[in-house]
Amino acid sequence: MADGWRVRTVLWEGRSDGPGSLLFITGRGDFLEKYCETFHDLVDAGWGVASFDWRGQGLSGRQGKSGMHGHSDGFENWLADLDALIGWFRASLPPPFYAMAHSMGGHLLQRHLAGENGEFARAVLLSPMFGVTARPIGAPMARKLARLMVRLGQGGRFVPGGGPYVAGAAGSPRQLMLTSDPERYLDESWWVSQNPALALGSVTYGWLEAAFRSLDALLEPPAQLRGTGEGAGSAPALQRITTPMLVLIPEADALVDNSATQRAVASMACARLEVFPGAAHELLREASGIRARVLARATAFLQNGE
Repeated sequence: MADGWRVRTVLWEGRSDGPGSLLFITGRGDFLEKYCETFHDLVDAGWGVASFDWRGQGLSGRQGKSGMHGHSDGFENWLADLDALIGWFRASLPPPFYAMAHSMGGHLLQRHLAGENGEFARAVLLSPMFGVTARPIGAPMARKLARLMVRLGQGGRFVPGGGPYVAGAAGSPRQLMLTSDPERYLDESWWVSQNPALALGSVTYGWLEAAFRSLDALLEPPAQLRGTGEGAGSAPALQRITTPMLVLIPEADALVDNSATQRAVASMACARLEVFPGAAHELLREASGIRARVLARATAFLQNGE
């Protein structure tokens, strides 16, 4: 990256008669191996595919005070990385260009698209982060607590209830938050057992405070214009996005705020929302029936816009 940080990438060329080139953008705490099954299905269908590990996770190096701390002082370095990685993607594979982004990756793609609308023909967001549930205390209290802890110089600490990576257990609360499929859930722990460097713990107060600031940057009018009635200049960044978009969410999501997603999509003329009953947060790591429907719906939209 521009600051010398090394970011892990992966690239598969598509078939000449394939549907196009797809940048797959993962979520917080993810690593490339978690999506091997999806990469296989996309490449098998002829797509050219590129993806990467965000800095601070996977094999792209860590940002916290230990390798387990999922830390951020601000999302700006991820936005700069994404800008560079989109350039790498477009230089490495042929058009047409598409994007698919999960959770935090969906949020960061929205931040990027608010200033760059011509890079992708269409995009799909999977359980995107337009808000966080911050259970059990809720988002308003979590915002205040995170801001206070950062001001006190404690931003590098794990949030309450967080800690280092713990191998997954079938039927655990974390499994049920992420997927109804225990086998796909345990796949993550298997990969970590093969390469412990992939393990990452929970977020820090710094990450949480940075997330709220980034959500405000996307969803709120600029602070200096709020309530001034100064026309289009006071609109949220989200409303500058014109890239055609399909947003897919589970019926109930324990990690991101579905109501915030619904409000955000309703304000976007370029986006449509579809809900998958019975699914949890990781739509492409769900039970086979749900996963197949999600992938088919996503790729159909990317290919024909319908």
